[in-house]
Amino acid sequence: MSFASQVKKELLEACPAQLSRQRAQAYGMVLFGRSFSGSSISFQTENKSVADLYIRYLFDFAGLQSGVTTIQHRKQKGCIYLVTVDDQDDRRRILTSFGHAPEEANLRIRLENLDPDTAASFISGAYLVCGNITDPQKNYHAELTVPHLKLCEDLSLLLHTLGSHPKHTVRRGVHLLYYKESEQIEDLLTLIGAVKSSLDLMNVKIYKDVRNKINRITNCETANIEKTVAASSSQVEDIRLIWQVKGEKSLPGELQELARLRVENPELSLRELGESLSEPITRSGVNHRLKRLSAIAQELRERGAVQ
Repeated sequence: MSFASQVKKELLEACPAQLSRQRAQAYGMVLFGRSFSGSSISFQTENKSVADLYIRYLFDFAGLQSGVTTIQHRKQKGCIYLVTVDDQDDRRRILTSFGHAPEEANLRIRLENLDPDTAASFISGAYLVCGNITDPQKNYHAELTVPHLKLCEDLSLLLHTLGSHPKHTVRRGVHLLYYKESEQIEDLLTLIGAVKSSLDLMNVKIYKDVRNKINRITNCETANIEKTVAASSSQVEDIRLIWQVKGEKSLPGELQELARLRVENPELSLRELGESLSEPITRSGVNHRLKRLSAIAQELRERGAVQ
């Protein structure tokens, strides 16, 4: 099951028990369906359970009498369910039951249908019919698709009132309220009642953050190892040149031990080299001695001592 389907499944299972909240959820579903006017009331979804709830709410709260037509279109993966209210009198009853006029020109949210206790249920109904969310394993994105500007503005204002702050854009003539931040999506899911999905998203985020941190540490350690190996290779080359031209015993005692240690342990860092000496010294001290060896080798090269 996709994450988007999981969210809607959770919302369906958490259907409110109070009639006032059920009615608010019903209002959100019919208002944000495919169409809601005197000439057409319809709804389209890929989720049969959502379609069944939409139809039940039409009978329970909207005065539907003649029934609806449900058309099932099969596609490559699953089905699309189109629900339409065919009878004109039924459409009028549904509209007036929620305070809308059949000849209404600009569709708006009728706030008299809501109160502070039912607003979240209304949002959950709207999400069931026009909401979608991306799998958080891939990306953080949730959106609600609204066909009308004024309706979109009303929904945005209501969400802001409830502490949720979506952004607005237009895609192919359709208005979108969307969220890109994981925290905002978590808050939206909690608001509409998908608490488990919100926690799942948090867990995904924690896992991704830990994985990214481990990758950064690993990449940093790898880079440091590569840097150490590159520097060590140059140092070993200098030491072998000195040994070849002047001999190992030509070096001062403190440089002899370090030179042997570096040739035998090219993978050690400067700190580890210093700790491995018979008389340990600091990383800075090791670096200073290696620079002395490098200077001796460079002098030999400039004198043409290299065969």
